[in-house]
Amino acid sequence: MLSYEDKLKNEICFYENAFKGRMGASAPEIWARVEEHFANAVEAVTGVRNLYQYVARHVQGKAAVSILGLGSGACGNELDGIAPLLKNQNCKVELTCVDINEKILQQAAEEAAKRQVDFQPLTSDINQIQLKPERYDVIVAYASLHHFVELDHIAGQVNKALRPDGIFVTVDIPTRNGYLMWDETYEVVNAIWKILPVRYKIDQNGYGKPTYLGVYPNTDYSEHRFECINSEAILPALKKHLVEVDYVPALSIARRFFDGKFGPNFDLSQPLDAAIFDFITRLDTHYIETGILKPETFFGAYGKKS
Repeated sequence: MLSYEDKLKNEICFYENAFKGRMGASAPEIWARVEEHFANAVEAVTGVRNLYQYVARHVQGKAAVSILGLGSGACGNELDGIAPLLKNQNCKVELTCVDINEKILQQAAEEAAKRQVDFQPLTSDINQIQLKPERYDVIVAYASLHHFVELDHIAGQVNKALRPDGIFVTVDIPTRNGYLMWDETYEVVNAIWKILPVRYKIDQNGYGKPTYLGVYPNTDYSEHRFECINSEAILPALKKHLVEVDYVPALSIARRFFDGKFGPNFDLSQPLDAAIFDFITRLDTHYIETGILKPETFFGAYGKKS
């Protein structure tokens, strides 16, 4: 088992490469369709399709807002997603983004300067972060909470740092720790895996070259980095320290077939590929709506708890 410090070094190195020269991590083409599927679920509950629109609606009518991004990486979600919507509402943005990766935050600062966004990069280990009371109108964490260990502490700090009418909005991955699948999820995924043609079972990024996998791997990704290091604690920590406003569970199995490992195997212009995608996403919705399987993704909005 690697030490905390070694995992931290690996995490920094991994994301320096992932975000170098870009504002977001790369994803296969099919992932855009998965995000549409997720957006449909979010819209059905909240009336908007994503975190960006949710934030914009919450601050509608304000002349200026202070926003904090947690674990923002290259800050694409804040600069590409939130800032333009607020600019269109004539709302001035004061944006602070926190991440452990100083080089990538500097890259984000340069991009923010080009866009004339009031931007403050803060290099810090969020597990030990201390935030000022009632400092922010909005705090966001887009697919970052699952990289943190001290979620109870962080959720408490978020609650402290929100202004009375503030909002915390997140999209994240509340899987079993290490991005492992729950037993019941793994059973379903394996059953589908057995009937898929060989060409859909090629791991495109896990082995240095495309590799056929006859059995779906249930891998612990937290052994070397902080991937889903304490993801089981995300939802309990948020519910303990904040007031739930909106919660949308989704993607009980879809991530496992359409992410960066196996998603590149699909071409939705091909009838069979499209049919498999439709089958899996419909089945995914059924498992979420019936509660048979736990979500591996969720949208959440939370208010300040007094």
